[in-house]
Amino acid sequence: MIKILFICHGNICRSAAAKMVFRQMLRERGIGGIAADSAAATREEIGNDVYPPMKKALRVRGYACEPHAARQTTRADYARYDFLIGMDGENLADMRRIYGGDPEGKISLLRDWAGEAGMEIDDPWYTRDFQGSLRQIEEGCEGLLKALTAKGGAGKPEGGAGGREVQAAVLSDTHGLLRRDVVAEVQDCTHILHAGDIVRETDLDELRLYGSIYAVRGNNDLWTEGLRDLAGTLRFEIAGVSFLMTHDRRDVPRSLEGVQAVICGHTHRYSEEWLDGRLWLNPGSCGRARWGGEVTMAKLTLRDGKIQRVRRIVFPESEP
Repeated sequence: MIKILFICHGNICRSAAAKMVFRQMLRERGIGGIAADSAAATREEIGNDVYPPMKKALRVRGYACEPHAARQTTRADYARYDFLIGMDGENLADMRRIYGGDPEGKISLLRDWAGEAGMEIDDPWYTRDFQGSLRQIEEGCEGLLKALTAKGGAGKPEGGAGGREVQAAVLSDTHGLLRRDVVAEVQDCTHILHAGDIVRETDLDELRLYGSIYAVRGNNDLWTEGLRDLAGTLRFEIAGVSFLMTHDRRDVPRSLEGVQAVICGHTHRYSEEWLDGRLWLNPGSCGRARWGGEVTMAKLTLRDGKIQRVRRIVFPESEP
């Protein structure tokens, strides 16, 4: 297992974002054998969550915001991690002081991995350009992952040569009701897709406890702070399968090159069809039954860049 620790000044912005970006890259590409975490060079923000503007930037770009509590790096981390990656020169100086130097050459800057040796990740605490800093983080993480997977052992898919099966839950239109039987169904899934009209932000927070979240805003989410900032359309990859998700099918772009599955909601009616080898899936509403319809969701089994199975789940109209 290769272990990476991202470090910035307070561990509530750049390093926390790098951890979440890098972990999502690993999940989406089905890469195992690599683990990532983050820490601070100082004690100023210990215990604090991700800085809200950075959390907003992550959500807008489709990243799952995991539960987070800032911690300071310690001398023991030098032995524990294989790569210790700072965001700027001040971080590197603090890291060398804490670790007593860098005898094994483990310390680097994140932008070194993007071919920009010595360049720093801009600190959005001062620039206020959170999207700009996040783009720099993405470039650094892409370069780091490319370097690690090119080493020939690290980063191979888990579960052997054929990769492993991945279970993904597909929900939509919960409308402020996250049913307990729905929660029970997502327990065996590592990824949860929500096609909008979430309405209650705490429901999305709970779902994050069970798997990686991909969520788009619905028309009813525009009235909820924390949901209105979600992307209207997301493109992402899970286990080699490429997805496009939006709330309303009318908003699906014309160009779907490379997309293997289109996920939509809004109608509260389950539909599943294959058109030109591409899955079009609406999981229906898994909140309250609407207009005489059923309460439904879907589960996908994914492996080696293919959709192995689509399952329709039907719930009783009233909660058990």
